[in-house]
Amino acid sequence: MSDDRLLITAFPIFSDHSTNVSEDVLNEVKRIGTGSIDVETQLLSVDKQGSAEVSNRIRNGARFTGIIHLGLAAKREKIHLERLAKNLISMSEPDNSGRLIESEEVEIDGQSNLETTAPIHILDEEFEHDKLVEWSMDAGGYICNETFYRTLHALDETDNSDIPALFVHLPPENSIPVEKQAMKVIQIAKSMVNRPIYEVVAALLFDQKGRILACKRPSQDAWAGWWEFPGGKIDDGESASQALSREIEEEIGILVEPSHLVESTSFDYDDRTVKLQIWNCGTIDSGSLNLKEHDESRWLSKEELLDVKWLPADIPIISRWLQEGIPN
Repeated sequence: MSDDRLLITAFPIFSDHSTNVSEDVLNEVKRIGTGSIDVETQLLSVDKQGSAEVSNRIRNGARFTGIIHLGLAAKREKIHLERLAKNLISMSEPDNSGRLIESEEVEIDGQSNLETTAPIHILDEEFEHDKLVEWSMDAGGYICNETFYRTLHALDETDNSDIPALFVHLPPENSIPVEKQAMKVIQIAKSMVNRPIYEVVAALLFDQKGRILACKRPSQDAWAGWWEFPGGKIDDGESASQALSREIEEEIGILVEPSHLVESTSFDYDDRTVKLQIWNCGTIDSGSLNLKEHDESRWLSKEELLDVKWLPADIPIISRWLQEGIPN
């Protein structure tokens, strides 16, 4: 079978569970289909051999466009994207081979933690407003974590860290139905292997002195410390003005009515394309801001526009405004 495809794995029933939602979701993904993404699926055994199946394939020269491991998280209620794999096996119950390990390294002398090679900031953007999906920093100590660590370790050892690999912990189907979880997995897959195009709206806001508002992205963000106009992605079914009004209320706690479009541009980042619209949203009271998502805000005159480090997509606009003036 060709390795030029996305690999999605799952696990069968283990312990005293009557089903394993990861296997059910994998089957549902196969039934629904993944569109233009070429996918290979694999069921891994719940033991040491299963945890090493994918890492062994990688060491034997297999290449994939991406790897998604699915596993059951019986006590969780949301879908969790695992940020880290620990170099630790710590079992509270035996695996399907009877193996029971209290504390042992997955790979001798391996790093304590390995971070997912999946595009974190792309997934951040994709699931920013999704209440069913969130990041986790703890993949546990059982076969799920062991599998994830072995895969990441093999990618690192073979200089294949450009291959995006992610572990997705799934809750029982009484928390989220299998079909809905499968659709989320397909969404994750598309975000990992397709170059996304984001339709983004931003607000040009003035204070009483004619200065414009810039906001600093938060410390946990992939573009932490960079500055931007407040705004965000247009969700499905929204107009640009509806999306902007929603985003401004969510980000800085004020209600605005976008007046007219002042800028429209497209910018290619290394891993995504942003189609940006900037709308004039009028003058507001500078003391009314309530920052909910940004670390800091500043009001900037034309002469102060370069006092902050703007996002790459904003720089051509700022450079032109320095020459031509800020539009209104």
